[in-house]
Amino acid sequence: MKKYIFALAAIIITGIAFAGFNSRMGKKVQNKGVLSVSDIQADPAAFTGVITITGVVASRSNQDPKLFALVDTAEAKLCKTVTCGIFYLPVKCTGKAPKEGDEVNVTGEFAEKGRIFRAHKVDFLRHLNF
Repeated sequence: MKKYIFALAAIIITGIAFAGFNSRMGKKVQNKGVLSVSDIQADPAAFTGVITITGVVASRSNQDPKLFALVDTAEAKLCKTVTCGIFYLPVKCTGKAPKEGDEVNVTGEFAEKGRIFRAHKVDFLRHLNF
């Protein structure tokens, strides 16, 4: 089990390093189609205009019913939980936040220099049962 966790951590760290390296090398940002949370984690501020991101709701704010965090769907499926994400994307929506474990597409744009994603539309895809 320890070997499996170590190997998984090494793969994730390598992926993060590679994503960061690519963003610094002048890689053109793809703003078309549905992006995953991992697609944007290296440099959220690089994404301009209206985009759609898919992910799984990891948590909801107790203080703000419109604020929640997304993790990458592949990470959630691999871990079989929403609490093991490497990167959590804060999302503020116009309506009530979806439930923890819901896989959703959020459409909107980044605000506050990429620190928060303002979703104009939240589409429920399915609920992941772990």
